[in-house]
Amino acid sequence: QTFGGLLEFNPHCHILLADGGFYGKDMFRVAPRPEIKHIEEIFRHKVFRMLVRRRKIRPELIDNLMGWRHSGFHVHAGPRILPRHADSMENLARYIIRASFTQDRMTYLPREAQVIYESRDAKRTKTLTALGSTPRGRVPAEYGSKTPA
Repeated sequence: QTFGGLLEFNPHCHILLADGGFYGKDMFRVAPRPEIKHIEEIFRHKVFRMLVRRRKIRPELIDNLMGWRHSGFHVHAGPRILPRHADSMENLARYIIRASFTQDRMTYLPREAQVIYESRDAKRTKTLTALGSTPRGRVPAEYGSKTPA
């Protein structure tokens, strides 16, 4: 997922992890809870290494960033969800697969070839150039956005 509430760039990922593993005949062993700070450090290290390898940043920038008080990386580990808590599992699954943005807050302006995206509280908007705008300002049917009268 890459968008915040008003389509700001906010790269992040959602991951579900088993909190243990099966062994023997139908036995499940719960693993100790991981140290979140260590996971965050590993994640940050791997992202930085990937960015350097792809020549998106230089190692000198990493040295600078590593000196920051707040790294800009965060790992959240919520409480364990037990098998008998089906509602909690479903809520988490719905959260993970939800769309990054909603068409309900989009308005397409065909003459301007723009899309207006409205914040959840309807107090702010962001104007974007319509991607793949077609001749005469028509929106392809698969986009299904609303058009103002």
